[in-house]
Amino acid sequence: MSDLAYLDFDALVTRAVTDPAAEAEVNRRFGTRAAILVVDFTGMVHRTDRHGIVYALGRARQADGILALSGTRVKRVADTIFMLYADAGTALRDALDAQRRLNAAMRDQGDPIHACIGLGCGPLLVVPSQDCFGAEVNRAFVLGEDVAKGGEVLATPEFLAALGTLPDGIGAFAAPGDRVEEAGFPFHVIGDYRD
Repeated sequence: MSDLAYLDFDALVTRAVTDPAAEAEVNRRFGTRAAILVVDFTGMVHRTDRHGIVYALGRARQADGILALSGTRVKRVADTIFMLYADAGTALRDALDAQRRLNAAMRDQGDPIHACIGLGCGPLLVVPSQDCFGAEVNRAFVLGEDVAKGGEVLATPEFLAALGTLPDGIGAFAAPGDRVEEAGFPFHVIGDYRD
């Protein structure tokens, strides 16, 4: 057995810079193709400044519970959550249904919190229950964390390609130029027109 079998993810990645066999081992052990959903919550800086970090994180945890996302949670960093799905269709349904649940729950609240969701799909490296990496992870993170407004679901072109046909009542519209410039790459705004 090769000594590569005994190396963890970080050691393999470090070695892969100069050793193609280590890169192959990283891809063999940690590589997959999946959909990624990244969700961030609105108003966290304002809540933290006004009420403190414990209150802000508590509100984010409440919103997370209302979303009730069904994918595999890889990690949470502050109020940002990374979820994996076997396919784009399941990720899209989960994102849209979660947005509906959260919007309904926040309708009459004095301090409403909304979700900003980015979707991507493609080859990823996944260290279970720890982290995930890849171009689509990066893009979904930018969309969910930096570009999406409260209540929006944004998707990469790769996500839409993996999805194929949009479900009935769902639309996808190319983002306007100013928003594409903000993201640094093209993306689509998903519209939910289901009854």
